[in-house]
Amino acid sequence: MHGMLDFLKVAIVAYVFILLTEEGMIFGWYGRLIQKMKQDWLYKPLGGCMACFSGQCALWYYLIANFHSYNFFDHIVFISAVILTVLFIDKLINYGT
Repeated sequence: MHGMLDFLKVAIVAYVFILLTEEGMIFGWYGRLIQKMKQDWLYKPLGGCMACFSGQCALWYYLIANFHSYNFFDHIVFISAVILTVLFIDKLINYGT
């Protein structure tokens, strides 16, 4: 693994991207585009579900960053850490709303 805090970097980027796909934001057009998808298996990982999208980001980031030193268990832990971090960030930001 490149860095111990890579999961935090991926989580922050995934979370911010999801925020930017809301109506009126810079990637609102993308949010509208994926909302037209009928299949959840495609819609959710492309940005329709925060946990699913962050999991996809983590899955692909880890595969690319660790291509020559792949470890299945570390991959699962990395994906889980990213998803958990994104959900934690979301809870912190939306606490009390």
